[in-house]
Amino acid sequence: MHFKSLLDLFKEDNWSNKLVGRITEILELAAAMFAHTSAVIVDGAPDTDPQVNIYDRDQRINKLERKIRRRVVSRLSVGNDARDVPSALIFMNVVKDGERLGDYIKNLHEVAEMMPENPDRELYRKWLAGSTAAITGLFQTTRDGFVGSDEALAGQVIKTAKAAGREMETAIRDITDSDLATRDAVCLVLVLRFYKRLVAHMSNIATTVVMPLDLIDFYDEPED
Repeated sequence: MHFKSLLDLFKEDNWSNKLVGRITEILELAAAMFAHTSAVIVDGAPDTDPQVNIYDRDQRINKLERKIRRRVVSRLSVGNDARDVPSALIFMNVVKDGERLGDYIKNLHEVAEMMPENPDRELYRKWLAGSTAAITGLFQTTRDGFVGSDEALAGQVIKTAKAAGREMETAIRDITDSDLATRDAVCLVLVLRFYKRLVAHMSNIATTVVMPLDLIDFYDEPED
């Protein structure tokens, strides 16, 4: 049986297009949460109004997730078109990954509260600035690739996420082998672990654009 890509499916039906706006909002909310939290951790920006900047946004993501799931279930319950099933499965996968983005950014915000009172900012920039910039770019590319069903952008997300994940794992090993102060080492490793999960979930979202339905979340680029 041939499983079609997201682009194929969106060409065939209109109901799923109505949910793209909600997925877009989820990604934009997560990106805003990440921008706030990473600025606090890496640059020492003030953690102003975390209720609004983190927790209210996460609650909105959770609300959107529930709305999308209800809409999908409702469509499948009252409809009799088998062509709706692939789109429904795609949205269930994407909204799961979108919700997890919010969760991991909340975890990052908790790490910020664990950091030393006066951390060495140059130390945190050394280990985190590159990965932070990569994730910031991935949020935009993931959003654009999904909304536009752009296979080139989605492929770029997958490739970048895989490379970034490897770099983060290398950094984690280097930190654990270093003589950094325990508190700094723990915080840096936790941040990088959560960063790895963020790029993995964005890669999963991108697979819905470039991979057939049966391979969503299982993309693995061949080695050069």
